[in-house]
Amino acid sequence: MMPYWRTLVVLLLAMLCAAAAILLDFTSPGYYRQTEFGLRDAIARSGRMTPANPDLLFLAIDSDSVTLDETLDVQGLFSSSSSDPESRRALEIMSKGWPWNREIYAMILERLARAGAKVVAFDCLFSASALGDDAFRVALEQFRSQVVIGSNFVAPDNVERSSRIPSSYEPPAETLIPKAPTQDERVGFTNFFADENRVVRGAQYRVAFREPEDSIATYLSFSARIVAKAGHPELIPNDLAEHLIRFTGPPRTAFHPRPLFEIFVPEYWEHNYRYGELVRDKIVVVGAEGRWQKDEFRTPFGAMPGAEVHLNVLNALLHRESVRDLSRLAMAAVTIMAAILGFALWLSIRSPWLRLLALGVIDAATPFFALWFYNHQNLYLSCLAPLLALNSTVFFCLASDFAFERIEKARLQSTLQTRDDLTHMIIHDLRSPLSLVTGYVDVLEQTASDKLNPDEAECVTGAKRGADDMRDMINTLLDVGRLEAGKMPLRFQNHDLAEIARKAANRFTPVLRGRTLRCEMPPAPVTVSCDADVIRRIVENLISNALKFTKSDGSIRVNIERTEANVTISVSDNGEGIPRDQHEYIFEKFGQTNSGRQHRHSTGLGLAFCRLAVEAHQGKIGVQSEPGKGSTFWFTLPTRDQSGVNDLGDSQSAHFERIG
Repeated sequence: MMPYWRTLVVLLLAMLCAAAAILLDFTSPGYYRQTEFGLRDAIARSGRMTPANPDLLFLAIDSDSVTLDETLDVQGLFSSSSSDPESRRALEIMSKGWPWNREIYAMILERLARAGAKVVAFDCLFSASALGDDAFRVALEQFRSQVVIGSNFVAPDNVERSSRIPSSYEPPAETLIPKAPTQDERVGFTNFFADENRVVRGAQYRVAFREPEDSIATYLSFSARIVAKAGHPELIPNDLAEHLIRFTGPPRTAFHPRPLFEIFVPEYWEHNYRYGELVRDKIVVVGAEGRWQKDEFRTPFGAMPGAEVHLNVLNALLHRESVRDLSRLAMAAVTIMAAILGFALWLSIRSPWLRLLALGVIDAATPFFALWFYNHQNLYLSCLAPLLALNSTVFFCLASDFAFERIEKARLQSTLQTRDDLTHMIIHDLRSPLSLVTGYVDVLEQTASDKLNPDEAECVTGAKRGADDMRDMINTLLDVGRLEAGKMPLRFQNHDLAEIARKAANRFTPVLRGRTLRCEMPPAPVTVSCDADVIRRIVENLISNALKFTKSDGSIRVNIERTEANVTISVSDNGEGIPRDQHEYIFEKFGQTNSGRQHRHSTGLGLAFCRLAVEAHQGKIGVQSEPGKGSTFWFTLPTRDQSGVNDLGDSQSAHFERIG
């Protein structure tokens, strides 16, 4: 369990990360919006598309339609049009070059309306007077119930609009329909929502002009006006401006543009449109195809003609397939939940690597989670703010862990230092009374044979042995402290390791009690530069440990081997062995195996002394052991250049000595 104060600090960090992410989401600086829109566009391209409504038709003012010129032999090229004055007149107007006489729009409207089109929508700009306005105006009045024309506006200062409405419009088309104080159901404006990169993602709903006499003329968006004209006003939400387009796919695929001039060629009208049956009860949008005059908008799917963007909006309205954003409050709640998730990762997973792995899995799964909401809930689930809150929380938690661990480590080191100082002071103070006790026991031991009976003499011997053991423990603890501090005085001289090991083994002859102690070493001297007394104590400690954990009929082997780089001394036994997970722990100060703790006289300092002493000689120490198969403790000492004394010559055979 984490300390209460530490948990509170990390929870506060998580809330600060959530607050920062929410603030960034609310203020939405440019780089943040671009990143967020990039994620949304990727979701839109990968997510579900709205199927194209078969009742929508795109008649395009394309390059084929506007490149008809005066030299075109209409009668020769389209011979059937010679018997159709209306078709011949339309093709002649188109061949006069762009912009066309607006009489052509009246002819388009009449042909499509008489063929039974439900709505004919012109996504064209009629902002200035031009030839043919009167003919077009008459057609607009004649087919009032079936026509919608698009117009752009420039909003004066007194226009009522929300902060999300685009700020630039062009003047209304007064040459066609004079601006009236009340709305005209034939007019819709053609503006879209676009970000600072001019990428279209939504359509505006309406704009209201307040006149000097305080009346209001309200213009619905082009797509909303078409849907209302088609008899489905209930499909237009009042907050249409808050709905984003669910597109039908890449440009010119779902709504394939058909060249406009084909409706005036009798052969095409007959074969491609089946004498107008193709347009019956359909919503026909007439607009620029885009490529010939670059009349295109950037969308998440690429450049798309304005008329096709309107078709996407129409399609979304007819299918009720628009997409919404989360409210600010709901988005803040999701961000806070993401920060709490980061806090939960810190609380439940202690390993930093596992925590980072879990964070990577969550980061990778988040886009798929957002994609599910897009496909099934028609909702844009913002990924950026929650991911920022989650990732910043996790990384700040890692930083806090590092800081807390450094603080706790420094505190622990201070505590350990205080403990060691106190221990050394106590040990130093114990040496004086222990020396006094040892002196009196020595006097008693000298007089034991003359004045004490055998039982009393045995007690004196036991007291002497206990005092010696205590002295050895005190000396070992002091030596361990000096070795850790690097203050252990070592007297390096050339010594024969075989002789040192032999003397150490001989000291255990009285306590073998049926065990076999065998020394295996080369017959020639193995001379290295070392502190003989310290090396002897290392060997004695290893042999003593082997005796503790070897049965009464067991065997112990001391072996010395030399290579070019070092000399290895090992002590092997056939005792109970040591589990592998305790191999490194037993060389730490006060570190013991489970069975070692059962021995009353085991302090856990012997192997720690061995490790520190070997490392002071620039050597290494280790153990090879398995439960039930005995143990082999070994340490190495580096060889140093001697004047021939280390050369074993050709004799490498081991010399065996059996003790006990």
